[in-house]
Order: sequence, then structure tokens, then C-alpha cells
Amino acid sequence: MTSCLLQWCLSTSAGSENEVTQVNRCLDAAKACNVDALCQRLRTEYVSSCIRRGPRADPCNRSKCHKALRKFFDRVPPEYTHELLFCPCVDTACAERRRQTIVPTCSYEGKEKPNCLTPLDACRGNYVCRSRYAEFQVNCQPSGLLSGTGCQKENYAACLLAYTGIIGSTITPNYIDNSTANIAPWCTCNASGNRQEECERFLHLFTDNLCLHGGGLKLSGWFALLATRLAGQAAYR
Repeated sequence: MTSCLLQWCLSTSAGSENEVTQVNRCLDAAKACNVDALCQRLRTEYVSSCIRRGPRADPCNRSKCHKALRKFFDRVPPEYTHELLFCPCVDTACAERRRQTIVPTCSYEGKEKPNCLTPLDACRGNYVCRSRYAEFQVNCQPSGLLSGTGCQKENYAACLLAYTGIIGSTITPNYIDNSTANIAPWCTCNASGNRQEECERFLHLFTDNLCLHGGGLKLSGWFALLATRLAGQAAYR
């Protein structure tokens, strides 16, 4: 059985630029999630945990928000989670919906950016986060410019899965704005002292990573690569 994401990926990669501009792919992804009972239930659960009800409401409980996010990305199939995370956009309205997928004001942003070593050390002190970050390091390790995917392991789909695995942790990454597809954790390497190099290696694994960014491909290329993986899965169903 061919997944809805596979059909959607192929139509996106084959469509013209005009077709893309007429459709908000991130809105389509949200609608597709709402049709699936598990996706809709767990998405509603994390939205409820992560979004404040009004300007006078108490600040969000980041720990509770992260727990709900991890539950969503762990239990919902990538056919839906990847649609929401990596939907291709050509306008800011679409990109803002994509950026808001993991609720920046609660799960991602803060009043001030901490030094990246703070969330990294916290991650290393937690077994689940440490193991998932190690998996991300291995599967998203960049390779040379001549690599087909930009990934040392030549498996871009594995990198995407590993990336989703660290959402809901202390190093939760997100799109940094609604005008690009650039991603990073909410942190900086200012004032890193004698751990400056370590801090920059961590941050550059997100910001300057050919594998994670699909070897410089457009976002529609991310879906073409994912479609190949899903096609292989469909053949065994």
C-alpha cells in the first residue's frame, strides 16, 4: 500500500513552481495528520501541553511540553511527522506554519539564548537524550561535496529519523526563522571559554551540515529522497 506521503512527495517533486506556490504544503500536512486518529490525538495532546491559552496565562511547562513532543514523534509514523517537519515552502506564511510545528515559544525559544554547552551537557547527563544525540551524530555526519546525499553513511532518510529523535530533548532544534530553511538549537557559542571548539562543533552539526540540509538540495529534494525510502517500504507491505 502506497503511503499518502509518497504520493505527495512525488507530486511535489514533479510539479511546477507555479503549482507549489498555489498550495500550502504545511497546511496540507496538518490536514493529513488530522485525518489519522493517532496523529490527530497526539498532536492535539502536545499542542495542549505547549501552547498558553492567553497573554495572562502561566508560562508553559517546558518539561511537560517536551514530553508530549517526544511522545508524538516517537509514536506517530514518519509519513506524518516528516510531512509536518519538512514540508516545502516558498512563502513566509507556509514557512511560519512549518516553524510553529514544534511550538517555538514553549519548546524552543527563551528570553535569552544560553551557551550551547548548557543544553549539550544536560543532554549528556540523560541516557535517552545522550543515545539519541549519538545516533544523530552518526547518521547525520556530513561527507564530501561529491557525495550523493551529503551524508557519510549515504542514508539521508536515517538522518531525518535521527533528527526527529532529538526533538523534545534539551537540544531541540527548529527553523530559526520563516524566511529560510536554516535550523539550529536555541543557543550560542559566545563565552564558551576553553570549550569554544567543542561548542562550535556541536552548533555546526546543525548549521553547516551538508547531510542534514540534503547536500544543498531544495526542500522538494528532501521529499524525493524520502519518497525513495517509502517506496522501498511499500514494496514489502
